[in-house]
Amino acid sequence: MRKNVSLARLIESNKENLNNNQLFIDLIEEKVHKKQVDMQERHLTKQAGDENVIKKSLVITTNDGLS
Repeated sequence: MRKNVSLARLIESNKENLNNNQLFIDLIEEKVHKKQVDMQERHLTKQAGDENVIKKSLVITTNDGLS
């Protein structure tokens, strides 16, 4: 009987550990997703900034040609 109680406790403990691990994994996945979104937004912002720099260079080059 004692082995059955110990086995039952071990099974319950393993279930709790699995649940805790899943919560931890979910938290990590959420943080990774947020980081990916932030990096993607930064990349798009940088691209938009690069386009503005290119447009400004074209205007300066065009204006230089006119003078």
